[in-house]
Amino acid sequence: MSSTLLATTIAFSLFSLTSAHFMIQNPAPIPGSAPKDPLAGSGSDFPCHSADLFNVGSRTSMAVGPSQLLEFNLGSGANTAVHGGGSCQLSLTYEKNPEKLKDPASWKVIYSIVEGCPTNYWWNLDTAKRCVPGSGDIKCVNAFDFTIPPGVKNGDAIFAWTWFNNLGEREMYMNCAAVSITGGQD
Repeated sequence: MSSTLLATTIAFSLFSLTSAHFMIQNPAPIPGSAPKDPLAGSGSDFPCHSADLFNVGSRTSMAVGPSQLLEFNLGSGANTAVHGGGSCQLSLTYEKNPEKLKDPASWKVIYSIVEGCPTNYWWNLDTAKRCVPGSGDIKCVNAFDFTIPPGVKNGDAIFAWTWFNNLGEREMYMNCAAVSITGGQD
């Protein structure tokens, strides 16, 4: 094999390893909370990549009961590192104390997606595109309908999407959104 061909092969191999990961698009992520990288294995940037969760600006309104939509930012097709899918959880916290926010017990899971999150495809994608329901295509990114369950209290909260991937390093990804819950408990 010529040295030029070898160098080209290595370059393309490295390019495929640097595919972009995912972040949520809806609900709108808090600035700084949605890097595409996983959380640090040490837990030092839990929660939400250490983003400022108290000066969040606008909030997404979410009502208890009706269907809500979880969508991912496809990066114009570039966000292809889906690591064979995995499982996701959606959580809420109402905690206002920065130190208590670091305690996983402050976060309450409201919805779990076991397998198929963000994809059913068992590798990384060539191009990130939305799945079309009923098409049978699995080389795509799912969106998920979920409901805020009864019993959740009204008010300002932080919504978290967490993802545990199937392939590669066992990593935890986390993005957060500022939300305002309505139609729940007072």
